Amino acid sequence: MDFRMGKNNVFIAMKILFLGFFFIFFFFPLITVILKVLESDFSSFLSVLISNQKLIWNSFFQAGVSTFFCLLIGIPAAFIVARRNFKGKKFIKALSLIPFVFPSILIVISFVIVFGNNGWINHFLKNVFGLKEHIQFLYGFSGIILAHTFYNFPLVMRFVSDAWEKLDITMKESAKSLGADKFQVFWNVTLRQLMPSIIASASLVFIFCFMSFAIVITLGGIQFSTLETEIYRQITRNINFSLGAFLALFQFIVLGLIGLIYFYFSKKFQIKEKAVLEQPKKINFFEKAFLLILVCFILLPIIALIVFSFFNQGTGEISFKAFEKIFFSGNTNLLGTTALSSIGFSLIIALIASVIASLMGLIASLKQTKISLINVFVASSLAVSVITLAFGYLIGLKSGNLLIIALGHSILAFPFSFRVINNALNKIDEESLDSAKTLGANELEVFKEVQFPRIKNALMVSLSFCFAVSLGELGFILVLYDGIYATMPVYIYRLLGTFDLVAASAMGLILILISFIAFYAIEIYSKNEQVF
Repeated sequence: MDFRMGKNNVFIAMKILFLGFFFIFFFFPLITVILKVLESDFSSFLSVLISNQKLIWNSFFQAGVSTFFCLLIGIPAAFIVARRNFKGKKFIKALSLIPFVFPSILIVISFVIVFGNNGWINHFLKNVFGLKEHIQFLYGFSGIILAHTFYNFPLVMRFVSDAWEKLDITMKESAKSLGADKFQVFWNVTLRQLMPSIIASASLVFIFCFMSFAIVITLGGIQFSTLETEIYRQITRNINFSLGAFLALFQFIVLGLIGLIYFYFSKKFQIKEKAVLEQPKKINFFEKAFLLILVCFILLPIIALIVFSFFNQGTGEISFKAFEKIFFSGNTNLLGTTALSSIGFSLIIALIASVIASLMGLIASLKQTKISLINVFVASSLAVSVITLAFGYLIGLKSGNLLIIALGHSILAFPFSFRVINNALNKIDEESLDSAKTLGANELEVFKEVQFPRIKNALMVSLSFCFAVSLGELGFILVLYDGIYATMPVYIYRLLGTFDLVAASAMGLILILISFIAFYAIEIYSKNEQVF
């Protein structure tokens, strides 16, 4: 018997609050986008797609290639983390969360420092090998794939390693006893058991890469546009709302279908608590080397920001001029805001968004007892892109206050909150709930005395993760208010527009330090919680 949702008035009110919130701040903006399409000649929908087939191809191609490389790196990393014993395993698992608290605009800055035309690698090649011309690593298609791989392979590693670590060895031993060799066991048993986690992680990576904004618009430029960046250009530069709406609707349909695939396989991906587990083996030299390369790949962008922020690039001496420049140079007229204001806006928005997203995630989890409508909410909110949602707010809500921004961010963070809290609630055994009810507890008392104490850590993880998601979000504010409420990512984006990489690195370092507080909180409270 499931007591997650009963007839108690408190839970009914919570359900009404959730439905009202999602209708006003999610479905209504999307409906306005659809209505904008219907205002035009809907029969031209196909012709619009044909005329923009290069954009569509770019979107699918870069997302597909990015997903391929994430799987190529993530699955071997998952194997080592799950099936090998070595010092620093907890450190490696912790590092896998870094890209998710590392805002995408910072990926751009750090990759420019390391891989750019005048970056560290090009300087190294010129000095050591005497190259006269720089090698193009970063800009265009290759740079997008490189950045997406860094940003998303840890998701594959974390998903698949969690599944691999908890595989029941019984089927594997049975196959061996029937004469199967190692390859046959892996292909017919292990891989089939891992397939739900692989498909779930791949579909999620594809969604993130398909609707990537900051990385594509800065590294891809005009020569490599995707649906997401073109929607932004049409509604902010060309003021062509009809075309923007057409492209946004098509993108939402595509991502909605991929989101359903993710949701289906993530539900099938269940970690058995009482499985007979295989003992990890000792790590070998090649596996250590592979992990070392991955650690360097993850940490290099952070090191780049620190070096660029604190060291004079001409003399190599420690310098604080970059921080003096952003806090005391008086660039308000140029950037439209001050550094302190951008920090304040970011913290306020992220705090409000994390609380609202976690509350909605809790309500959705408590009332999700095979209610298919919740599946629609989760899949839809996962599939909607930042630019599409912001477009709906622009033509639907037409409001310019900080609360609206925070509410939009909470929608974007909701899928993560739901996943964390719902997983925690699913771990509570039915016997505990039945016992509480038998002793006379009503639904609210069951929640207060049985459920809430067991999901407190999950709630903290949710708050921290949603805080980090909101903190690094760029596209929503750029579309909706053109940066009037300039958060730290907007401030950095404007600094990059003035080609001031040093000042952008300094503000980026402040942003990542705040993000790492959220990262630290996630690591403390996520001992037994699934973040994805």
